[in-house]
Amino acid sequence: AHRSQLFAVPERVSDENAVLVEPFSTALHAVMRNRPDDDDTVLILGSGVVGLCTVAALRALNSGARVIVVAKYRFQGEMARSLGADEVIYLREGDYFQAVAEATGASVYRPALGKRVVVGGADVVYECVGNDDSIDDALRFTRSGGTMVLVGLAAIPKRVDWTPIWLNELTVRGSVWSGMETFEGRRVRAFQLVLEWMAEGRLDLAPLLTHRFRLDDYRRALAV
Repeated sequence: AHRSQLFAVPERVSDENAVLVEPFSTALHAVMRNRPDDDDTVLILGSGVVGLCTVAALRALNSGARVIVVAKYRFQGEMARSLGADEVIYLREGDYFQAVAEATGASVYRPALGKRVVVGGADVVYECVGNDDSIDDALRFTRSGGTMVLVGLAAIPKRVDWTPIWLNELTVRGSVWSGMETFEGRRVRAFQLVLEWMAEGRLDLAPLLTHRFRLDDYRRALAV
């Protein structure tokens, strides 16, 4: 690694927090470049590490936005709530499409052909999955004039309906990894900022870790 990519971990930052600096910085970058207003409704599609870190990033920045998270599993939803999500909708429990529409105050219509159409939706949608279905849903769940942020690493989606982009005049923003950010008038690398927050006790991501292994037990770690 080049020396510019290396950061000293303060003594007050645990190893459990330190290993999460990178994914959190990725989420923080997406949020800081596309920060919602406090009276906005935010929808986060995906509750893997980056999706959960997106919830944590919003709250670490003291965002007052209403945050709705779509999760696949119960443990993800519970973690999302502990990190500051206001509401969790489970992908596999009931009609998740209708549930998101109701949560965002939108209406759902079924056209003669194709997928259901949503009128209304969230002000800002962070798409943290990166597959065709999730991208397609993210565009549909973004209100007219709203912003969809592509955080998931999509490459060549083949089943995405582009109609909502032009019909609802959406802003679609990309986000990749992290870099220099502006925070409270200061230009700072995201990694450095996150390490400072962890050292100050402002941010604790250790609960995201589910297992711990010794280095020489790497084979079992990879299997798990």
